[in-house]
Amino acid sequence: MLREVKPRNARTARIVKAREPQQVESRKRVLLLHGTKCPLPVQTVLKTVHTLTKPDSVMLNKKNDNIHPFESTESLEFLAGKNECGVVVFGAHSKKRPNNLTMMRIYNGKVLDMVELLLLVPMDQPQPEPKLTIGVEMKPLILFAGSQWDDTSSSAQATLYQSLKSMMLDLFQGEEISSIDVAGLQYLLMIAAGESSGTSPDLSDPTNKPVLHLRWYKIRTMRSNSPKIPRVELDPIGPSFDFRVGRFQEADSTVMRDALKHGRRPNEARTKKNIETDLVGDKIGRVHLGKQDLSTLQTRKMKGLKRVHDDIEDEEEMPDLDGEEDIVSQDGDVGNGGMDIEEGASSDFGSGDEISIGDDDDDEEMADAHDEQNEKLKRQRTS
Repeated sequence: MLREVKPRNARTARIVKAREPQQVESRKRVLLLHGTKCPLPVQTVLKTVHTLTKPDSVMLNKKNDNIHPFESTESLEFLAGKNECGVVVFGAHSKKRPNNLTMMRIYNGKVLDMVELLLLVPMDQPQPEPKLTIGVEMKPLILFAGSQWDDTSSSAQATLYQSLKSMMLDLFQGEEISSIDVAGLQYLLMIAAGESSGTSPDLSDPTNKPVLHLRWYKIRTMRSNSPKIPRVELDPIGPSFDFRVGRFQEADSTVMRDALKHGRRPNEARTKKNIETDLVGDKIGRVHLGKQDLSTLQTRKMKGLKRVHDDIEDEEEMPDLDGEEDIVSQDGDVGNGGMDIEEGASSDFGSGDEISIGDDDDDEEMADAHDEQNEKLKRQRTS
């Protein structure tokens, strides 16, 4: 476990704070150096990259012995940390790997990923090519030509070219800016990937991988028939390089995920949850509702439907009348308000049968009340 060392003074504290991750990272500085042997073609590549990345590049001209990036990276990590560089381009030459360029990225003082580019030198003696005459800190246009750059699968070849494209952008894109003047677009960098020439599917052999062509063009705008859109022409300038991709060391997934993290930028709009904007520009929101209880839903009350519903419930609750009639017929007595048939009477309700309905006392009271009502009517008439 590493022990945290506090800065001794305010100046050292400012330096340590400046090296910490920032919300808006500045342009990555480029470190250019070479090994024990550095032939002229490799020197030309290093000088060209140094010209395009000024003033954010540092070029070391001394020979560096016993540096082998794919075996040990301690020396390159030390030099990158000392010069505060995030990208390193190392040129070397050996019998097994002639005209070799190794490009790597540094994160948190360690090598993140690196790729090896083998420079192809033509057999005939080429004429000396002119140097690039481009102003300092000019923003380039970068064009990636070839089907390999658009491959988004998870294959080994797709991962290789995706990482190589990211490295090229970190190397040549320059400072990140929000706007640019059209007059400042003076040159174009084209990185074209050809087709695979080898018949073997082994990707470890560089001869089976496509050739990368690096070309620089100067942009000239001409008058055209359209008053708003000019005619653009490209003139080749500077040296041209051809590479084959050699060894490749992929970044660790955990370290790469940590390196890609960033907070909300100052000019970045704060995103709202479940709210998005479609292609037309309309704002669309998504609302999440809980489980609805339809038993408490208030519906329109209709008397007709309610009566029918009550009648259906009454019919369901009504007992079986036929069964009750059978029971009543078997009983000899009837409840209150029923009919009592005296013993000895015939079942036929003809003449001579006596039927008593209700109590005798009630009948007498009703008769007396009727007689009193008649007497009142007679008095009224006589008066």
